[in-house]
Amino acid sequence: MKKKLLAALLSTAMVATLLSGCGSSSSSSTTETEEAAEEETEETEAAEEETAEAVDNSSITLEIVSKGLQHQYWQAVLKGVNNKAEELGVTVNFVGPDSESDIQVQVTELQAALDANPSAIGLAALDTSAVYDLLEQAAAASIPVIGFDSGVPDAPEGSVYANCSTDNYAAGELAAEMVYEAIADRIANADGSVRIGVVAQDATSESVVNRGLGFIDKMAELAEADGKTVGMASSSNERYITDSVLEADDSADVIIETLVPASVTSELSATDATTLMNKEDTIAIYGSNEHSANAIITANDNLGVLGTGEDDIIAAGFDSGASLKAAVADGTFLGAITQAPVAMGETLVELLVAVANGEEVEDVDTGCQWYTAENMEDEEIAQNLYD
Repeated sequence: MKKKLLAALLSTAMVATLLSGCGSSSSSSTTETEEAAEEETEETEAAEEETAEAVDNSSITLEIVSKGLQHQYWQAVLKGVNNKAEELGVTVNFVGPDSESDIQVQVTELQAALDANPSAIGLAALDTSAVYDLLEQAAAASIPVIGFDSGVPDAPEGSVYANCSTDNYAAGELAAEMVYEAIADRIANADGSVRIGVVAQDATSESVVNRGLGFIDKMAELAEADGKTVGMASSSNERYITDSVLEADDSADVIIETLVPASVTSELSATDATTLMNKEDTIAIYGSNEHSANAIITANDNLGVLGTGEDDIIAAGFDSGASLKAAVADGTFLGAITQAPVAMGETLVELLVAVANGEEVEDVDTGCQWYTAENMEDEEIAQNLYD
C-alpha cells in the first residue's frame, strides 16, 4: 500500500511540474490527479480490509447457555444465533433448561460447556450466584464469556467480557409511560385508592426483575408528579419492595402490587394474575415477560375484564409470541414491549467470534419498542415480533 501511495504521489508531482506553465488549468489538473491518487489509495485500503475480514473461523467453537428453550423468545434468539453462525462459519452448541426455574440444570449445562473447552461461551444466567464458581473457572481457563439477555450481573471480575441485551430497566420504564398515559385521568379522578398489578415470573432473573422495577419506579414517579402518594402493597414480593423506590403502604392513593409464583408454572402465574384482576380497585396490570403476559391472558379468559374502555383493566405485556400479539391486535391488551431477539442472537455470535479472535468488545444495547394494534404491522415494529 505504501509503494502504491508513493508512486501515486510521485506521479502527481510530475504532472504538476509539467503543467506548471499552463495557468489556471494547472491547478485544475493537479487537483484531479490528486483526487485520482486518493481514490486509488482508498480502494487499496478497502481491498486490504476486505481481505483481513475474510478470516477462517472454522476452528472457533462456541457454547451458548440460555435460560431455556420452551419460550418462543428463545427460539427467536436461536434463529439469530444460527443465522450468524452460518454466515461467519463457526460451530455453535445452544442449550437451555426446560424451565426457567431449573437453575441447577443450567448450572450443569454451564459445567458441560466449560468441559468442552470452547473458544468462548455465551450465557444468560438464571441466577448469577449459582454459576459464580463456574465463571471463576472460565476466567482461570482463559475462556471468555459474553452475557446476553439479562447478562451476568455481578460476575467475577474478568470473567464476562461484555453483554448484549435490552436495557430492561429502561424497557420497563417505557411500558409504565405508555400505561400511565392511558390511566392518568382515572388516577386523578379516583375517590379512593387505585391498584396497579405486576405479574413477575420470578425474583432472581435480573432481566425480569429490572423490567418490573423499571415499570414500578417510573409509575411511582409519574403518579407522584401528579400529586398522588404511591406505595407498594405489603403482599408484594419482598425483592421488589426492597429494590424499588417505594415503601410498603396499603393506604396510598396508588398501590402497586407485585406477585411472584412459588415456582415458574403457567398455572401458578395465572393464579397470581387472577388474584390481582379480581380486586375491585385494580385499574391496570403488567406482565414483565412472555410467560407472565400469557398468564394474564389465561386469567382474562375466565374473567373478561381487560380492554381499553373506561371501566376495563388496562393490560400491558413484555415480549412477543402468538398469544400476546393476538391480545394486542384485538384490544385486550393496550400494548406490549418487544425486544429484538433475532438481532440479539446475531449480535451475541458476533461478539463471541470477536472475543475468540482476541478483539476488544463492549456492551451492546439491542433495544426495545412499544407495539400496539395501530403500529404492529409497521415494518420497523413487525421485524421484531416473533411467533
